[in-house]
Amino acid sequence: MKKKILLFCLTLSASLTTIAQAPVASFSLSTTPCLNQDFFPTNTSTGTPTLTFNWSIFPTTNTILPSSSAASPTITFGNTGNYTITLVATNTVGSSSFTMAINGVKTCPACLDTIRMIKNIDTLTTYAASNSSLTLGCQSGFSGFLTGTNCYKDKEFAQYFPASSYSNTPLPQVNSVIVLFDSLGTKATGATQATQIYCKIYGGTVGYGPNSIISIKGDSLGKIAASTNKTTTVTYCGSPTYTFATTKIIPFKFIFSTPTIIPATGFFASVQTPFSSAVDSIKIFSNTKTNLSNDSSSWVLQYSNNWKTIRYNKNHKIQLAILPIISCRPVAGVHENTTDFNSNITVMPNPSNGEFSLIFTLTKQENVMVNIFNPLGQLISTDKLENVKNNLINIDLRNRSQGIYFIEITNGNEKVLKKIIITN
Repeated sequence: MKKKILLFCLTLSASLTTIAQAPVASFSLSTTPCLNQDFFPTNTSTGTPTLTFNWSIFPTTNTILPSSSAASPTITFGNTGNYTITLVATNTVGSSSFTMAINGVKTCPACLDTIRMIKNIDTLTTYAASNSSLTLGCQSGFSGFLTGTNCYKDKEFAQYFPASSYSNTPLPQVNSVIVLFDSLGTKATGATQATQIYCKIYGGTVGYGPNSIISIKGDSLGKIAASTNKTTTVTYCGSPTYTFATTKIIPFKFIFSTPTIIPATGFFASVQTPFSSAVDSIKIFSNTKTNLSNDSSSWVLQYSNNWKTIRYNKNHKIQLAILPIISCRPVAGVHENTTDFNSNITVMPNPSNGEFSLIFTLTKQENVMVNIFNPLGQLISTDKLENVKNNLINIDLRNRSQGIYFIEITNGNEKVLKKIIITN
């Protein structure tokens, strides 16, 4: 019996000796890294027992998240030039290193951007529609809203975006559109909660207006009016320091079911009014009137189905608070992994001076954790938010040094990492 036990132990020992393997460090990259853009090396190291890792990069103008000991970290290069990445894999048997040279890191085209025609020196506002002796119901008294529901029964308001506003995004597509509604004029009755408000993408030119519809997305007026992310200020459209005293902004995101490929020559994004309803209304923010240039980039669809510039038809040289979110469409054959949780969280503006807005447009209420990491990968802030659905969270990092930071949002099942840039 003792011989059998001894033989078993010797066999087991020999088996363990055979299984143990010295580490062989290795990793690969599926893309060429760009300046200030995340990339994710694939760790293909082997060895038994369990390996531990250490990543190092020279020069040190980079970030490694969540830490340099992660098996599969997120890496960002902070300067142009040449880099060397080294991975060291270690276990009880030994240690191994693998080094890869990355030459010619440069700025690559933006693949996620929010475009807007309203500048940060402008002030968001709304105007009442003017009276007209030629239009029945508009001759005197309150005529409704210049950019919204009014007595003229204007059907749509559209903002033009020239090719130059997204020329640094290759193969551009619109994923969603944020519209800033005024809460005082955006309302539905109890019986008309389901009234549909449509956001549309058109082709066309700034000189001739919208032509063919490329895509359309509708959502209920009741949902828009009841949004819980109402705010008195936004930092990503118009002056970031202006605060409203008597109204609130509703940043509402229309999310298209599939990304909309936009022309390389320019496009329009529009919002349709509930023009056929006597009780529903919407009110869209614009910027203040300006005489600095003859701007004709915003258009209105009249009740007669004729598109006219707001400048000539309404005598207002303004732009509309309609903000398309664009991205690069994936190359054929490459899978794009986007979840609802990820696509319904937006950070704006980015880059900024340290003031950011985290915009949630989730399909259901969720409890989320928001963590912020500095350029060294150190946790500098953590917040637990409950019952988040349509919310706007302001983040103030103005007391932080300029550089690349990361916002991590998790609901316990999914995790989203958003890169933000502070520029002083």
